[in-house]
Amino acid sequence: MPLDSMHEQLHLRHPKRSFVQYRIDKPGFITPIGHHLSTAMRYTCLIRSISSAGAVLSINKALELPENFYLEIHGIRDEIPCTEFKRDGEELVVRFNMFLDTDFLDLVLGRHTEKHDA
Repeated sequence: MPLDSMHEQLHLRHPKRSFVQYRIDKPGFITPIGHHLSTAMRYTCLIRSISSAGAVLSINKALELPENFYLEIHGIRDEIPCTEFKRDGEELVVRFNMFLDTDFLDLVLGRHTEKHDA
């Protein structure tokens, strides 16, 4: 899988963290850093898979991006700061600048955890 080499490197530094990769195929948006208030600099992408550490995106292969940018998942208003890890044509592997919280990852995956009061 495309995120495996990145996960191997991160697992050495964070051996207790899970780096399970989930296929989601959801639309998203890329906003270059420095332009996050401008809608003119917002590009569409398809988020193929995601983990707590990064994601695989499908983008227009002619699109030139800076090394750092924000990723927004359609339907979720939070922006995730990212750094390009590897790019091959239309496939872009990104590393998140901080690990995704488990609850946020569950929200992205459509898992609804119900909390019950005792």
